Amino acid sequence: MKRTNHRYAGPAVVFAAALGVFAAIGRADADPGIDLVMTGFDAIAAQGLEWKAAKDIPAGAKMLLIYGSPDKPGPYIFRVMFPAGYKLPAHRHPDQRSVTVLKGTYWSAVGESFEQDKLKKFGPRDLYITAAGAPHFAWAETDVVIQEMGVGPVSQGIEYVNAADDPRK
Repeated sequence: MKRTNHRYAGPAVVFAAALGVFAAIGRADADPGIDLVMTGFDAIAAQGLEWKAAKDIPAGAKMLLIYGSPDKPGPYIFRVMFPAGYKLPAHRHPDQRSVTVLKGTYWSAVGESFEQDKLKKFGPRDLYITAAGAPHFAWAETDVVIQEMGVGPVSQGIEYVNAADDPRK
């Protein structure tokens, strides 16, 4: 079997983990001897945040920073909205990234250049992890929203395999 730099956790794994957290929270009132998984937390009300044109990827995508900041130490979370037909050229990140599809049909694969036949299909609630430094690319079959998480600080969040694909230049 060919090893890739994407690891896939299906909806059942994600659901089971969430169910465990909710079960612990739900039982906290019933038994005072149970410690909560979350003893302190940051809550984010995404309704007040604003989608903005993404500057580091080709035109057409919008981005929303949900938590933290990639240029500061610690976790950060952002969402990206892609229109149907959007192609994200081969690129890499200096940190490991966890990507969850929130809406739509999103395709992604590992490789140095965009190759349609290598793409793997991901739908709502699907999750994959891309290793730090792994070149990868993506395509939005439909309108898509993903949520991506990493750990900073990262000085340059995205580096294109082919410099000509970089919209910042």
